[in-house]
Amino acid sequence: MTIFFNNFKRIFKKKLQVLVILILPAILLTLVSTSIMANKPIVKIGIIDLDKTDYTTMFTNQLALQTNSKEVTQDQIQNELVNSKVDYVVVLDKGFTERLIKGEDVEAKGYYLKDSIRSLPVQNYVNSYFSSAKRIAQAAGGDEQRFNEGLKISNDADLQLDYKMLTGIERQKSYVTLGVFLEIILMTTVIFTTLILTDKANRTIYRTLTAPVSLRRYMFQNILSFLLVSIIQVTIGFGVLKGFIGIYMGDSSLNMFLLVLTASVLAVSIGVAVSSISKSVIQASFTGLFIAFFMGTLGGTLWEHETATELLNTIGKFTPVYWIMDGVSKLLKEQGLFAISGDILIILLFAMVFFFLGTWKKEDIAK
Repeated sequence: MTIFFNNFKRIFKKKLQVLVILILPAILLTLVSTSIMANKPIVKIGIIDLDKTDYTTMFTNQLALQTNSKEVTQDQIQNELVNSKVDYVVVLDKGFTERLIKGEDVEAKGYYLKDSIRSLPVQNYVNSYFSSAKRIAQAAGGDEQRFNEGLKISNDADLQLDYKMLTGIERQKSYVTLGVFLEIILMTTVIFTTLILTDKANRTIYRTLTAPVSLRRYMFQNILSFLLVSIIQVTIGFGVLKGFIGIYMGDSSLNMFLLVLTASVLAVSIGVAVSSISKSVIQASFTGLFIAFFMGTLGGTLWEHETATELLNTIGKFTPVYWIMDGVSKLLKEQGLFAISGDILIILLFAMVFFFLGTWKKEDIAK
């Protein structure tokens, strides 16, 4: 394992290389993820208040603090939803507050497009707000003054919209952040895999092959050292996202970590293949950056497959990045390891193809 340990030392010997491989990705992830997490999703709400009581006014004011809300008319509901001017419309009928205080079973009307994930946090909030009001009304026994006092206490508790696991919006933010993480892995991995080119340039590879070391052992130990560096890089990046930033990872952070580790194997295989076909480190670097950007764009690192066109998804399926992001999407939707087993298998098959291309080219050079 002399080549393995020697490569590992050489990769971490240069401070600039350590900065680019480990420290810079962690900084970029922190900046990108905190930027995404800091911006709460702006949910657009249409409000039709036909009751105009203190209670309904309080409700609409609370909603306005946390969403982009506006008044609409009943004739505008369909047009506003279809044209995405609002994500959800809340209708409070005349006499709503009076029936609520009397303890009657009243419900606010809600309109939204079928399968709209952006409406989920508002639906949850509206249901929570009115459920709380019903409990307060029961405790007040029909007394309007006691009801209003109970509402004040409830509002002081600062009931907030739940943007967490059950909402698609939180998943969207995590999806984009993990997509950026994947792009960083793909782009930076080519940096240390160009060590093969360095060995070829200074003829280290040829001197090594004159020793009792086969080409297969040389490439195996090279790849093994690259994988170890990639695992360290991924572990640090994942730790930043999960421990420091705290993005949502689905039901199991371990499953997401395993998927990202599979992506690191793919990244190393691409790096080895790129280094094998390139004639210089600069050429390999630019080629690697282009391939990472190209695959990321087609594979959907910045947008979910459900929002892309059918043509883009069809083309994207021919890239390994598509299957990585498909696995990310499944895990963020609380699916388990079994659900992404097919994705992992396809990713590893792509990695095997790239490894074969890289090692085949080396055999050709050796001759």
